[in-house]
Amino acid sequence: MPRVPGSPRSKAESPGAGPEVPQPEGPAPTASRSAFSSSSFPSARPPSASPAVDGSLLRQAAWGGMAAGGLLEAGLARVLFYPTLLYTMFRGKVPGRAHRDWYHRIDHTVLLGALPLRSMTRRLIQDENVRGVITMNEEYETRFLCNSSKEWKKLGVEQLRLSTVDMTGIPTLANLQKGVQFVLKYQSLGQSVYVHCKAGRSRSATMVAAYLIQMYNWSPEEAVTAITKIRSHIYIRPGQMEILKEFHREIITEAAKDETSYITDMKHVD
Repeated sequence: MPRVPGSPRSKAESPGAGPEVPQPEGPAPTASRSAFSSSSFPSARPPSASPAVDGSLLRQAAWGGMAAGGLLEAGLARVLFYPTLLYTMFRGKVPGRAHRDWYHRIDHTVLLGALPLRSMTRRLIQDENVRGVITMNEEYETRFLCNSSKEWKKLGVEQLRLSTVDMTGIPTLANLQKGVQFVLKYQSLGQSVYVHCKAGRSRSATMVAAYLIQMYNWSPEEAVTAITKIRSHIYIRPGQMEILKEFHREIITEAAKDETSYITDMKHVD
């Protein structure tokens, strides 16, 4: 039987971080001057806008710049998707120090990896006991290469898509929370979840780090270090680390509330 591309062979991998894609800047707003001449119109003055109007215009310009930047990033991700995917596939096949396994098992529940290609379906279900899939990709990334949600369902696998832009995207706090609860559901059933993006390096690694923070009470740094020891070529970007820190703070806050509630309840019992 031919070997599934990138199935686990060796833990010795070369760490490699892809180049950072610069964030496009939005256009700076320009101020206009009045064309009135004081000599021609002695009593005329340039019209002045109120501070509220000025603030509104500035906010609109800022949001416009952010939206334009987001569109540029999404467009760049689409243009580079197949070239970078081919590179990922090449690293999955090449032998030696340059080789990168397609996926790794992080603990008894979670596997972190690149796109779950259709050719891998049987192996993931039968050998790895995968019953849940978290897809961090946008729909166009998986349309032709991977099972659809309906196809997964027919095979007894539930898919949760948490779309995040490739290369520059940062999972939202709400999506991290959804993903972690999804994993915990299958963890309680003794089944596995395959968490992936395109290469299993950034978006999906951020999701897995959030799960480890929740599951093992680790800090974001401890979670990322633990993943790196298993899958050495992950790359958590600064913005992704910040959202993990926010996720961690939310957990601490909730734990403090639960402890306060427990103490209050015990006092009422006494």
